[in-house]
Amino acid sequence: MTRASFTIDASNVDTVKNHIRQQFGRLSWWPTEGPAAAKEEFEHQQHSPEALVEWCEKWLDSGQWRKLKKAVKRAAENTQLA
Repeated sequence: MTRASFTIDASNVDTVKNHIRQQFGRLSWWPTEGPAAAKEEFEHQQHSPEALVEWCEKWLDSGQWRKLKKAVKRAAENTQLA
């Protein structure tokens, strides 16, 4: 779908996984194309940042990337404040 708009690495991989899981839980149609296949692949690709990047690039559109980036930024800001 869309190339990464930021770096997913060890510092933010947990935030990325949590955001994706929240979207799956809230929106049965998320991502918009092939949600069942996306969920199945996520279970296999969530174990490393590199594999998660591949999953995101395959399944997320530009709007979903923007929301993910905002979630990661928000989590990093909250961590700095704590």
